[in-house]
Amino acid sequence: MSHDAAEQPQPDMSLGDVALLSAFAKLFKDHVVPAIDKKIAAVKTPLLAAYDDPERGTKSIDVKVNGVAVATQTVSVSRDKYDVADDDKFNEFAEECGEAEVIIQARPSFREAMIKRAKFDKETGQIVDKLTGQVIPGMVRIPGGKPTGSVSLTWKDGGKEAVVDAYHSGQLHSLLSGVPMLPAPPGAEPHGAEVDESPEQ
Repeated sequence: MSHDAAEQPQPDMSLGDVALLSAFAKLFKDHVVPAIDKKIAAVKTPLLAAYDDPERGTKSIDVKVNGVAVATQTVSVSRDKYDVADDDKFNEFAEECGEAEVIIQARPSFREAMIKRAKFDKETGQIVDKLTGQVIPGMVRIPGGKPTGSVSLTWKDGGKEAVVDAYHSGQLHSLLSGVPMLPAPPGAEPHGAEVDESPEQ
């Protein structure tokens, strides 16, 4: 039986070591990931608020390291959607196009195709087939342009590497405050704690 190479234990690790490593990784993930997720989502509320602010209308913000943009956080905005609002008119249109069934109802495939090909003509205020320019009767436009509630991250060339370097150089330590690490074992001295080496009285 063949297995993906990525699933195979490293040759220099015993099965017991691999099992221990896997258990540790899961423990670390369960302990840290929820806090990391909160840090990732932290930009959502202020960025959406800035987007809704009529005086600012901020849709995106660059992520900068040492003054250089390495990524962009952007408010995700919904696109226009189309649906049939008047079945009678649309069914007549389907019949004219030879896409109506015996019951004089638009074929589901034609309905879906027209919805995908629908386009709003700003000059006429009508919805047309973007391939043929033909007006599509019975179609309604559902305006988009509203925030979807999520924010997307797009990396620029070298952006990930720059953030990693910034992390290793200590520039991100203050931003990561409050992110828990694995708890120290009972009785262990906190990291950086001073030990009293004075003689016993």
